[in-house]
Amino acid sequence: MEYEVTISDRAKKSLDDIFEYLDANWPKSVRSDFKAKLNKEVNYLRYNPYMYQASNIKKGVRRCFITEHNALYYQINGNEVEIITIQDTRRNPESLKF
Repeated sequence: MEYEVTISDRAKKSLDDIFEYLDANWPKSVRSDFKAKLNKEVNYLRYNPYMYQASNIKKGVRRCFITEHNALYYQINGNEVEIITIQDTRRNPESLKF
């Protein structure tokens, strides 16, 4: 079964911030690598969203690591996987709000 993957406005903003940071501080190859890793994880979510662990922050939310410094939080609603946000793992987890 293939799930439809959608992305919230909050997650779009998080991605914009990440790409802006990468563009300003790192070579273009780092942005390309991050984007490739993100696309790989999104494809995994499309076919097997239950493969990642449930978050202990909020019931019904799961967490997938894109890199060691970036975690993607999502929820499954029927045949849809909604990406809620992407969080820097070095931040205080209490700052994460859904």
